[in-house]
Amino acid sequence: MRLSTLPPAVLVTFLCAFACAQTEKTVYKDLAAKAPELVKLQSELEQTVPQGVSIQAREVFRSGTSGNGLEVRYNMYVKGVPPGATFRQVQFPVDPDKPIPGIEGITLNSDGLMICAGRTSTQCRNGDKLDSPVVFVQHDPLKGEPRRSVFLAPNLKIAISVVPDPVLSVDRGCTIKAIRLSAKFELARIEGSGFTPNSDVHIRFSDDENAGASIIAADGQITTAHGGDTNVAVTADGQGLIQTATLFNTSRNPRGRETVEITEPRCSPKISYEWGVF
Repeated sequence: MRLSTLPPAVLVTFLCAFACAQTEKTVYKDLAAKAPELVKLQSELEQTVPQGVSIQAREVFRSGTSGNGLEVRYNMYVKGVPPGATFRQVQFPVDPDKPIPGIEGITLNSDGLMICAGRTSTQCRNGDKLDSPVVFVQHDPLKGEPRRSVFLAPNLKIAISVVPDPVLSVDRGCTIKAIRLSAKFELARIEGSGFTPNSDVHIRFSDDENAGASIIAADGQITTAHGGDTNVAVTADGQGLIQTATLFNTSRNPRGRETVEITEPRCSPKISYEWGVF
């Protein structure tokens, strides 16, 4: 049957289904190509703190619940930087391809708290208030979504990644969490801590066997395709940390739920998250 002989409604549905399938394939193909870079970016943003310097986000307010008007506010504390340093913020959201400018003219008080001093033209200000703490506000964060910032001063770069609504589990001193690295959580960074240094840590991934999932190594290389119930081993580093990533093919299956579980005798933290949705 030729397409022109189909009723208009059927023809539109047919063409839309074909076009949508092609679009989903293209989106997944593009994401798969960028996945190593996105995994690497998260690693770099978590590790970009110079030796002798520390940065800490302290939660000062929380209201609402996950997916229902959640709002979280933080103050930032920095230690180990030269006195008088002035920072500008650059934000790295999960969705956009390019970083977004943030607050400029941030300074520190004697406790290392980021403030808007408002005393010179190069310092940010809060109306007529002097030395006002900078409050970083996160509205309606997605589950597992990192809010990432780099603070830049002359010859200094400090990054921090904060997850206001985490996917996280702790069991007998071991922690596992999933970090959203794509808009619909198709790409997730799996991180763990509290394991025996330099040991093999066994992880079970349980997903729909038709989901077309891949496991990505710590260096960002796609190493193993898996379907159904899959067990892998990753090596903890000298601090007992582990990391890997998983990528789902939404052109094959638009959404699903992934469960990630540590299968060690000493501890067995377990997380579950939905992918394919905002």
